[in-house]
Amino acid sequence: MRFTSRTLLLGLAAWLLSACGTVPRELAYEPESALVPFAPGLSQPGAMARWSGVIAAVHNEPARSVIEVVVLPLKSNGVPLQTEQSPGRFLAIMPGFVDPALYAKGRSLSVLGQVAAPVDGKIGEHPYRFAVLDSAKSKLWPPVKEVEVRYVDPFFHDPFYDPYWPRRPLLPLPR
Repeated sequence: MRFTSRTLLLGLAAWLLSACGTVPRELAYEPESALVPFAPGLSQPGAMARWSGVIAAVHNEPARSVIEVVVLPLKSNGVPLQTEQSPGRFLAIMPGFVDPALYAKGRSLSVLGQVAAPVDGKIGEHPYRFAVLDSAKSKLWPPVKEVEVRYVDPFFHDPFYDPYWPRRPLLPLPR
């Protein structure tokens, strides 16, 4: 079999692009097809799942932490996709203490774990049935930085344009 430079280049490009779509080590699970997707009325306790979203609240208890997460869909690399729609919320149960300053409201979180029985709770005064995920592994994603984008009209660029020219004398006026 003879390898040409074109075949080698295509293989290298495919290998590099596949690295962009892989799930981080802490969220990896085999087989991927066995993972249960999020559904609001989920009743499959014991199944493995990888869910992701934005943290809404953190409640620390003596032996565990309960993190309320607004579900967002996962990208192919495990990062939550920032959208305006959510199918619901789930509670991520983590052993030990979780610092609320690090796991702050609005941060993205992905959790791999076992589905537990749903729990009744409240969002404000509204009763809500939360899906529960006992966390085996989790990934707290870096904060999303907002970037201000300013639009400059490319057709109005004039290097000699000075809006103050008629009102600003070039030399001081005599008194």
